[in-house]
Amino acid sequence: MTNASHRFSLRRLAWATAVIGATLSPNAASAHDLWLALSGDAAQRRVVINYGHPDDRPPPVADKVIDLVMIRPDGKTSLRDGLSMVQRKGVYVIETRPIGDNGSALLAARYDNGFWAKTTDGTFRNATRRLIPDANESVWSGKFAKAVTGPNAPWPTVLGHDLELVPLSDPSAVKPGQSLRLRLLFRGKPLPGAEIERGDGATPVPEKDIPRFTTDAEGVAAVPIMKTGPHLLVVDHRVAPSASSDQADADLFNATFWFDLGNGK
Repeated sequence: MTNASHRFSLRRLAWATAVIGATLSPNAASAHDLWLALSGDAAQRRVVINYGHPDDRPPPVADKVIDLVMIRPDGKTSLRDGLSMVQRKGVYVIETRPIGDNGSALLAARYDNGFWAKTTDGTFRNATRRLIPDANESVWSGKFAKAVTGPNAPWPTVLGHDLELVPLSDPSAVKPGQSLRLRLLFRGKPLPGAEIERGDGATPVPEKDIPRFTTDAEGVAAVPIMKTGPHLLVVDHRVAPSASSDQADADLFNATFWFDLGNGK
């Protein structure tokens, strides 16, 4: 099998698994998170695109990755080409080629998760209300992910994502027992009253026990950092009616920010 055929087969596998999981799961795939992380040491470091929740990990779909970029003080590089599906610890993820990182990069991705409709029997389908006119619920889902690779990353950069978490201090410099302050922007403006969830992307936590921190009138929240290691901050924002009101009831935006106090190792 050629490399191109192999990549195509993996893409078809990811697509089929994602559709099956969305059809059978009681939770909408639209509510899953998308986040970036790192694998490998500095010489072979790769960006990892993760999808789902710690206890529910359908594979991401490469064709839905609109863009994936690495921003360093000397410029911006696209990482969109050369993506491959791999399995790590029983979970399918997408990885880039080695990025040659020295801890100075801000990573960012946009992911169009498409339209989702909840049928009358309670399952979610990757379809619009146009084909499921009696849907109990329908949304368009867009996901935006950011991560920093180390202390020299341009972490204050505002990228202009529809929904975006922007640190107000260096995430790599936060020590356990301190708080990281972030501003949440929706279409460039501070978003008050939103709940930022804190996790690590790997440890399942019951919904009721997930730590949440609410943004103030300026869109700012202080998130206590309790330990070293990876941290994943997540926020959702729902807007109704949808910009595509003939196909969905609402638009669901998801933003994540990942950093590792263990330098990504």
